[in-house]
Amino acid sequence: MFTLLLSILFSIEADFTQTKSVAMMSEPQVTTGHMVYHAPDTLQWSYLTPNTVVWEMNGAQSNVNPQVQGLLRMIMACIEGQDMNDPKMKREYKRFFRSIEIEMDESGDVAKRVQLVEKNGDVTLIEFNNVITK
Repeated sequence: MFTLLLSILFSIEADFTQTKSVAMMSEPQVTTGHMVYHAPDTLQWSYLTPNTVVWEMNGAQSNVNPQVQGLLRMIMACIEGQDMNDPKMKREYKRFFRSIEIEMDESGDVAKRVQLVEKNGDVTLIEFNNVITK
């Protein structure tokens, strides 16, 4: 489905709320942000609250460390429609996570929730809203 969408999708933009539950903390950490993707390989992932942090990737160029680059590549791969069961994708995400669950919107074209379970059991839930596709 993503592959078909990508043929007509040039960009996607969305706000997000990220809730991270860490075993060592009594309360989950909640951040909000905005993401912008432009086909074929440009992504800006901006955390806006509680602190502003911007991660950018443009082709092979990036402003982040190699571990975050891997995460950004995984986000772009999902947007580009790569199958998470593909052996290359499995190898990549298994470096960081025990599991990844993606819940699609009603159209089946855009993710509305992504849950990431890290190897240590910490859970990150990302919920997208105000999604704009072009």
